[in-house]
Amino acid sequence: MAQEILILGLNPAWQRLFFLDKFEVGEVHRISKVEEYASGKGINCGRVLQLLGGTPLLMHFLGADHGSRIFDELSACGIQQAPVWIKEPTRICTTIVSGGESTELIEPSPVLSENENEDFLQTLNDYWNSTQYVALCGTFPKGFDVEKINSLDFTGKKIFVDAVNDVDVWLEKGVELLKINMQEYCKLCERIGIPLVMSSPQFWKMSATAVLERLPIKNLVVTDEDAPVRAFRLQEGKFQGVQIQPPTVLVKNSVGAGDSFFAGWLHADGLGMPFEECLVKATAVASARCEADRPWNLKLDRIGELEMSLAESVEKLE
Repeated sequence: MAQEILILGLNPAWQRLFFLDKFEVGEVHRISKVEEYASGKGINCGRVLQLLGGTPLLMHFLGADHGSRIFDELSACGIQQAPVWIKEPTRICTTIVSGGESTELIEPSPVLSENENEDFLQTLNDYWNSTQYVALCGTFPKGFDVEKINSLDFTGKKIFVDAVNDVDVWLEKGVELLKINMQEYCKLCERIGIPLVMSSPQFWKMSATAVLERLPIKNLVVTDEDAPVRAFRLQEGKFQGVQIQPPTVLVKNSVGAGDSFFAGWLHADGLGMPFEECLVKATAVASARCEADRPWNLKLDRIGELEMSLAESVEKLE
């Protein structure tokens, strides 16, 4: 992707990863391996996008020692950053990995001051007018003034969203992609008054059509762990839905799989790939990520292998 993309990953974390042979609540565990690195939805997305050949510009709030470590680590790997430095420390996310399963312990996010919100808006304005592609990843820190980004002009922008809280104004303005998980999809439907009749065989067509008619979303993608990934759009007013079953892989670490999916779709869109091929590319990237210890250690040749096998697996939803 030649086009630079501005990633708003505003709530990063310093990741601590504990590897255990077996995890049992209430027991004493001796950890076999510990890893630490920069993390959070925006960082994971940016690192994978860079690996795929993209050019991310990552904007995030960073504070204290862990914030400095994040900045130094990303600078060392060549990712351009637009940090907003804050007083409170960047949160820590502790993840316990055992038997292919992950348990996450996430600290509260920092609380932003009024001056830090002003610094954010000034920094964002430095890049907004010259940026065509914008990706919003994850939650906002506490005290974040949502109105400061709700008033932005989206004219000429391609907006991609991997979030569900406090993004209603963005969705109402119109976005290229909304990527959410099943729990977030149900929350969105309830919020905008769409009934969830999951017992109906037409559940997906009815609910997704209602969402797309209510909100100017070009592409809607819903992930659901090991269940099929589903993608929807209205093409000239006609419903189009497809799904793909993620392949069975040997899971080494699944943390950040959704962020990798998002990066895969961004990359595919930047290459001008059609709707179904974007879904295949993104699913392949997310699956390859699960086979690696860290999101950015996924293998490009493995992505290609998975794409070839998945290309024949796309099912149309009527």
